[in-house]
Amino acid sequence: MIDAVLFDLGDTLLHFETERARHFLESATRPAYDRLIELGFRPPDYRAYLRAVKRRFLRAYLWSRMIRREAQLVEAFHRLHHRMGIDLDDAQMTDLAMRCVPPLRQFFVVDGEARPVMAQLQAAGFKLGLVSNTLFPGFAVDDVLRHEKLLERFPVRVYSSDVGYMKPHRRIFEAAIEQMGVPAEQTVFVGDRVDNDVRGAARMGMKTILMARNGHTPRGRTRPDHVVRALSEVPAALHM
Repeated sequence: MIDAVLFDLGDTLLHFETERARHFLESATRPAYDRLIELGFRPPDYRAYLRAVKRRFLRAYLWSRMIRREAQLVEAFHRLHHRMGIDLDDAQMTDLAMRCVPPLRQFFVVDGEARPVMAQLQAAGFKLGLVSNTLFPGFAVDDVLRHEKLLERFPVRVYSSDVGYMKPHRRIFEAAIEQMGVPAEQTVFVGDRVDNDVRGAARMGMKTILMARNGHTPRGRTRPDHVVRALSEVPAALHM
């Protein structure tokens, strides 16, 4: 019997426009820079500041992929300012980070079926949660979900940026299972990748649903229990 459903986020419920990542950094950096000026700090000129942020972002991303541990962007942001001679206390750092959050919303597109399908699953009595690999800190992702009226649908949200481990590592799945309070064998994981989502969840004993919008069923040792082409097919698949 299935009591809980965990979802991947990127390319399952939300679509991040990766080709616009450079524009995201630019739109998020300006509010932070302006806030530094308001606080009385003297950062380098904006272009130099933006270049430094881009380098730090790229370095943190590449290093995280090498060691298979998620990047801590807020901490990297903090170290960058320290090297510039800008020492921020925790409250100032949080304030600065929050200034970068609103621009993030414009780079995400919510799947048109996400809201009605999540409402349907909750009405049917399923517990819902998220397990997502993301560079963005949890409060930033929560802001996007809140803005899209999806946050309340997922009382359990586990982000790699918060726990430090990325799917398919068992620790990120363990954190979600513990918070859900439902055994793995009574949980289904829905995601768009075999390597991170299906393999990682199956190792924990969960049933798995692959979101394959092209309808392609993967070959290989690791196979999902079910393949769907759209979120609207998930409720029927839960009766597998």
